[in-house]
Amino acid sequence: MIAYMCGSIMEQSEITSADDFIAEGNARKEQGHYEEAVAAYDQAIECDPENAAAWYQKGCTHNERGEYPEAAQAFSRSLECDPDDISAWHSLGIALLSLEQYEEAVAALDLTLALDETLAPVWYHRGCALDGMGEFEEAVLSYTRSLECDPDVISSWVNLGIALNCLERFEEALNACDLALALDPDDADAWNTKGNILMGMEQYKEALQAYNRALAIDPEHAHAWYSKGVALSRMRPCDTC
Repeated sequence: MIAYMCGSIMEQSEITSADDFIAEGNARKEQGHYEEAVAAYDQAIECDPENAAAWYQKGCTHNERGEYPEAAQAFSRSLECDPDDISAWHSLGIALLSLEQYEEAVAALDLTLALDETLAPVWYHRGCALDGMGEFEEAVLSYTRSLECDPDVISSWVNLGIALNCLERFEEALNACDLALALDPDDADAWNTKGNILMGMEQYKEALQAYNRALAIDPEHAHAWYSKGVALSRMRPCDTC
């Protein structure tokens, strides 16, 4: 067995059940030894092919490695074993979102919310998937629901601002960004988004100031550098004084 050959945290004689292999896999994953973790989860599945926890943890390990197709497959198998696992539905939705399979992601996240509609991160990821589909009105509703569940999540305020900006609801978008910045004045993405909104309002000087704030916080923010260039190109000579 791979876990044994790599030096098991448990003694070989101690690993006798699927739960033991899952514990071994969890320990390996925590150490960052992902291949060994997957091998341990595979051994758990060999002991008990219907063990939802083994499939779920295997999916989480693939997710952490950016192996989203394998993660989605493992989460799907976990849900075949336990269709009421909220974490597995949410994780499946995130994996599908990462694969840009937006409709499937929304479906998985809707099933998560059918089990518990108070989960702010699920509403947030649903909004992200709807953004990917260009369904900005629906995305606004999802981000709003996320913020009703937890009003202190900066990324939800920022993404709400982005979706509202796409709908050219500029004043509302600006308000969302200002609320994000009230939570954290040093959030570069919020300043960059505020700049983008001001660009849509043709307030180029104010947009430039927002991009400069983003770049002061994060000098490697590529989008802010690009957008700053666009803002400068649209300003009249007197605006740069």
